[in-house]
Amino acid sequence: MFDIFAVIAWIKKNLSKKDFFLIFLLIFIYFLTRLYNLDQFPIFSDEGIYIHWAKVAWQNASWRFISLTDGKQPLQTWGTIPFLKLFPNNALLAGRLFSVASGFVGLVGMFTILYYLFNKKTAFLGSFLYIFTPYFLFYDRMALVDSAVNAGFIWILFLSILLAKTQRLDVALILGLTSGISLLAKSSVRIFLALSLFAPLLTLGNKLVENVRKFINYYLLFFISAALSLIIYNVQRLSPFFHYVAQKNTTFVMTFEEFLKNPFENFFHNIKIIPEYVINESGFILVIFAALGLWQLFKKDRKLSLYLVSWILIPFFAIAFFSKVIFPRYLIFFASVFVILTGYYFSQLNKRFLTISYLLLTTLLFVFFSYYNYTILFNYAKIPFPEIDRGQYIEGATAGWEVKDIVDFAREKSKEKQVILLAEGNFGLIGDVLDVFTKPGDRIFIKGYWPLQEKELLENQKELEKNYVYAVFAQKKGFPQNWPLRFIKRIDKPGNKSSIYLFELTK
Repeated sequence: MFDIFAVIAWIKKNLSKKDFFLIFLLIFIYFLTRLYNLDQFPIFSDEGIYIHWAKVAWQNASWRFISLTDGKQPLQTWGTIPFLKLFPNNALLAGRLFSVASGFVGLVGMFTILYYLFNKKTAFLGSFLYIFTPYFLFYDRMALVDSAVNAGFIWILFLSILLAKTQRLDVALILGLTSGISLLAKSSVRIFLALSLFAPLLTLGNKLVENVRKFINYYLLFFISAALSLIIYNVQRLSPFFHYVAQKNTTFVMTFEEFLKNPFENFFHNIKIIPEYVINESGFILVIFAALGLWQLFKKDRKLSLYLVSWILIPFFAIAFFSKVIFPRYLIFFASVFVILTGYYFSQLNKRFLTISYLLLTTLLFVFFSYYNYTILFNYAKIPFPEIDRGQYIEGATAGWEVKDIVDFAREKSKEKQVILLAEGNFGLIGDVLDVFTKPGDRIFIKGYWPLQEKELLENQKELEKNYVYAVFAQKKGFPQNWPLRFIKRIDKPGNKSSIYLFELTK
């Protein structure tokens, strides 16, 4: 039975004024680091897709499942709509606020699981680590779904432990609800639910009959959780595009038929890049302290340590064997386990060496984390991420440096007459990125072409009678002199590997 007065009494008993101050400080620092210049980092092309979907779904309810047309679950689309309503003139900010919100859910989950497993001190230490871990700082500020996936990971992990130890129906229902919502974020969440099958190992005792009873009760409750999560997941069947999810998954994950033909096709490559990506984007130093924390935990609570290890090793080998394509953001949940273990390690430092140890460890964390976080917040071109992510977000064709300036230029010209922007790419390329920066009521029309060649330029010359027409290129590097274009601007990106070009179409 729910009793609000019992909750209030528990809070008064377990949380002091100092604790409330620290909680307020955690929340303040979290939102300060996530909201500072949130819309200043150059837009990533995938952000353009997802924000465009949210804008369409907001304006037309019949397209609430628009993301399924590309095999993507709809949670991010739905979650972005409320922020678009709040900030209709800044869609990039609205899109990224979804990740800020989901990251905060992850922070609350981190505090909760550490408080439950260990103590209040560990919860505060781990929560501060969560805030400053580069992995989370970066993706909590991007209009991508991975922050929400990580939040789902943390809560499913916590609720699986809670269900194993309490074996309560209400916990099973909450686990099912959480898993179902998380499944609407990404297909990979299924592995988190599957890992929960090992949770009864936490309650193993010496009495066989008691163990069997606990296992039976847990799996009956888990069946309820799984059934509820699948019911929620299957709401997507209301859309005729649901089958595209399975098709899209085969782009990134091997089918069992493909795996049986060549089980090691991707393994040896993946087993090298997974640690590289996770360790790098976690800020290097975090994994060292996580290993130390795991050793400390193993000596004190072997079952819990092995359960946490299973949430690292099983996904690691599953991804290594089955994944065709891996980007660092797909691996963000590994850092959550690292934070749990690192927070535990910090809380267990020997009191005799507490001052010296804290000073040395804090200095190391400060040096590694501060460089990453400084670049993430203030010096984007220098973010020391792996080459694959620098290519996506900073140096490559998918990085949208100064695109807002192009749309602002078009908006200014539209005061005279309507503007047509011919975009090189109509899905996930510069077309969707340009659309993010348009505002309701703009006299700007975007026409995406792939490829955008002389034929398309000539076809649009007839529009010059009543419109200004400009062409935006993000992929092409050479432009024949006979093309009917007048150069306006070139936007160079860090590394000089790609540029964005703005031309005016001429007769």
